[in-house]
Amino acid sequence: MRRLYNVAGLVLLISASAIGPAHAEDLGDYLADADDAIYSGRRFVGTTWDGIVSSEIVEVQHHGGMSMVGSGPTSATVGEGRWHRDDTDEEGFSYVGQSVPAPTDRYTLVPGGPAEHLGRPSHVLDVLERGVLRMRLVVDDSTSAPVLTEVYTADGSVFRSTSMIEFSVSVDAGMAGERDRAYRMLVPLNETDFPAVAAGYRLIDAYEAPEGSSQAFYSDGLFTFSLFATSGNVDWMDVAGDIHTYAAGGRAYFRAVRPATVWILWNAPGRALALVGDLPPDHLEAVLAELPPPGAENWMQRLWHRIFG
Repeated sequence: MRRLYNVAGLVLLISASAIGPAHAEDLGDYLADADDAIYSGRRFVGTTWDGIVSSEIVEVQHHGGMSMVGSGPTSATVGEGRWHRDDTDEEGFSYVGQSVPAPTDRYTLVPGGPAEHLGRPSHVLDVLERGVLRMRLVVDDSTSAPVLTEVYTADGSVFRSTSMIEFSVSVDAGMAGERDRAYRMLVPLNETDFPAVAAGYRLIDAYEAPEGSSQAFYSDGLFTFSLFATSGNVDWMDVAGDIHTYAAGGRAYFRAVRPATVWILWNAPGRALALVGDLPPDHLEAVLAELPPPGAENWMQRLWHRIFG
């Protein structure tokens, strides 16, 4: 279980920090154009929520729709439905058929004025959610790379900020071969009891995950999260370090705030669940309200599972 959720956080750390716009007419165009950007450097990533602050500086390279974060044995590469972590001898994984849908109609892209970042000509793009600022981006003019991104809460405060602190229009030669690496193919599950939609986030695919668990990918076209499920209960204090209790909708969860993601962990009747994503707090609370709530099985449910599995 520890390995599974370390992987989950790593995947979302990279994918959440890789998106960025170009000179695009709508949000879908900017997300598509950003995959073509070629750049490298160092990036500050930080999340602030309820007084909890988590931040770090990471090396990043982006080329051909794939991003490498970290350096040397601690690096990992994610993109185009694939990921590989370089601090282990494990093979990479390829999620067959995984795709990200077009952004939902709750988002509107509004061009802003010119800007400058690290001395490079740039421009501003605002993403509005039904008229309210949800994300502001500063985009490098020549490469379309996101050099500064701010995600806002419903009350207008900054929830997450990423900023390139070093920037180069180049990548290591090895980045070009990441697509040709050997990957273990993961085929979507034919049947799943994950909800098809949760607070506007659509189920993209569900897969069998390591250690007998299952993993579902959700997206609204801008933000994403994975939902992991495994049978039985999990001692979350043992699996994830630096976690705190968290209340949402009158329900009790565990929460871990990471630089680029948040984790919400709980035990529902008959199974343990973990949500790992980059979505802002108000979206997160709306999603949790539509997922199985925390709680324990009653004696009849426990007897049923003991007998029938």
